[in-house]
Amino acid sequence: MKDGMRLISTGTPGLDEVLGGGLRRGFLYFVEGDSGTGKTTLGLQFLLEGARRGERTLMVSFSETTGELATAAASHGWTLDGVEVRDLTGKVEDGGAPVLFHLSETALDERVDQLLEAVGEFRPERMVVDTLSALRILSDRPGHLRRHMERIQHRLHQLDCTLLMVDGVFGEELLHPRSLAWGIVRLEQCVGDYGPQRRRLYVPKLRGQPYLGGYHDMRIRTGGVEVFPSLRAVPVQPAFESRVVSTGVGPLDALLGGGLLQGTSTALLGPPGAGKSTLVSQLTVALAGRGEAGAVFLFDESAETFLRRAKGQGMDLGPRVDSGALRLIRVDPAECSPGEFGHGLRRLVEEEEVRFVAIDSLNGYLHAMPDDQLMHLHVHDVMNYLAARGVITLVTMTQPGPLTTGERLSVDLSYLADTVILQRYFEAHGAIHAAISVMKKRYGDHEHTIREYRIGPGGLVLGEPLTRFRGVLTGIPEYVGEQSPLM
Repeated sequence: MKDGMRLISTGTPGLDEVLGGGLRRGFLYFVEGDSGTGKTTLGLQFLLEGARRGERTLMVSFSETTGELATAAASHGWTLDGVEVRDLTGKVEDGGAPVLFHLSETALDERVDQLLEAVGEFRPERMVVDTLSALRILSDRPGHLRRHMERIQHRLHQLDCTLLMVDGVFGEELLHPRSLAWGIVRLEQCVGDYGPQRRRLYVPKLRGQPYLGGYHDMRIRTGGVEVFPSLRAVPVQPAFESRVVSTGVGPLDALLGGGLLQGTSTALLGPPGAGKSTLVSQLTVALAGRGEAGAVFLFDESAETFLRRAKGQGMDLGPRVDSGALRLIRVDPAECSPGEFGHGLRRLVEEEEVRFVAIDSLNGYLHAMPDDQLMHLHVHDVMNYLAARGVITLVTMTQPGPLTTGERLSVDLSYLADTVILQRYFEAHGAIHAAISVMKKRYGDHEHTIREYRIGPGGLVLGEPLTRFRGVLTGIPEYVGEQSPLM
């Protein structure tokens, strides 16, 4: 072996980051998973990356013919140019009928000899064997397959060739020699009650280098496999200079103790129709007006509806969207996994230098979570990531109103936010009014009053503190002041 410390790229976006930089040259790796999880596609990406770099690459197939592999590659827009393919499927031998079974383990010896002959002839730098399962069925003696695997491993080690051995998930160690592998990547797919299946991977074993543990979402689309590394392991960035940013509404700045602090998150809580999305639009106008890029993730409505409503309230976001300063991104929770969402957010922050992010709404975002037990952890990772990069984060969350007394939040993640703005209906003088207050702020002081607000042609308009009422947040307050009109 020439350079066992050198890492080479897998050719799969995101996987190198999960593996801590890639694969070590000259070692054996297993890629495990059930049918349809993307094992062969990942193997082809590994070989095509090597071909792109001018390396000798070899695919030895025991399960798919050369034509079937070419068809699979073409479905992703690839050709197998630069990849040497050896078809050892045995589906048709000597122009005769398909071979359905072998009666002797001699067949296993012959297949392995054919593999090693191809290795000696081509002397690859990267190699994929697809699949070990096809060899396993030729042997039922414990240890027989392992001895052949040791032969293959030793030969490729001499050539400094990196081998990906594709296989199904198999438990018995003697018939699945995992201990020979330098690393294992396992692919899985999960089918829920609604929507398409979701795919993910994790690394059960990897010697000699740090890697990102746990599950990472992935997707197979035209163009191959893409992996979305978890946000929880993203490297910490250097400290940034925090600034207070005005909301563009004087009374709201007063409520907030000056405005929004860079690198903090603000939760906008209120019942349906209270104006949470309007407040997002108002804050987006103020933040985008500073010339910094931003993104609004829409889970509950289309970008067209968001723009139309904001324009009708005197906030035309169209020019900022057209200039690219503001991104409106519609997210379908049934299609987008949490990992893919986090990856897209990270790309916007790190590549497009987005400085403020709005999630409207958090309720819609949480519907994308496959496991309720993980909701809090994933949202915590997202907010921590954005805070560490100095991004101003806005999240809206629907809260039961006074007409739903006794109803509780399905999930309350407001404790994760640095600032909580509460919007509330209340009844007074035979009409429904709206009140706003800041319930929490971690950094610095804020105004503790409750103000009335209304939504008009100019957006959000705040009045003076409601000092003449008691019990506004209950929805049915008691009037204790002198008679004077509200807004």
